[in-house]
Amino acid sequence: SKRYVERKVVFANNRELAWVQQLRNWQNFANNSKEFLQSLKIDFFKDRIFVITPKGEVIDLPTGATPIDFAYHIHSEIGNQCVAAKVNGKLVSLDSELRSGDVIEILIQKKKKPSESWLRFVKTSIAKNQIKSALRKK
Repeated sequence: SKRYVERKVVFANNRELAWVQQLRNWQNFANNSKEFLQSLKIDFFKDRIFVITPKGEVIDLPTGATPIDFAYHIHSEIGNQCVAAKVNGKLVSLDSELRSGDVIEILIQKKKKPSESWLRFVKTSIAKNQIKSALRKK
């Protein structure tokens, strides 16, 4: 298996930049930034986690997402050919729940196909649809 080199780059659009600016303004008004961040996590991000690619790109996924969800989020071929995952430098099982701040590396093998068992634990519709599609092609 070899390491996948990422090509996808995310650019913020103007609306997202405006939203980030709004967050900064709110934080300036908040007396206690720790309190502000706590309330933000509770209100806005309660169902999302933020994980990081080896190159430092931040990917947001639903709470409970697994390395397989992450792999399909990067690219359908990465998902389909996934054989192993490293979280923070350690090999983990493919059904492990990811946590915010985890650095995820996906190991792939050419010509590999996804496993039907993945459907039991993936959380994202992207992953579910791609797995089903690849299984139909077998």
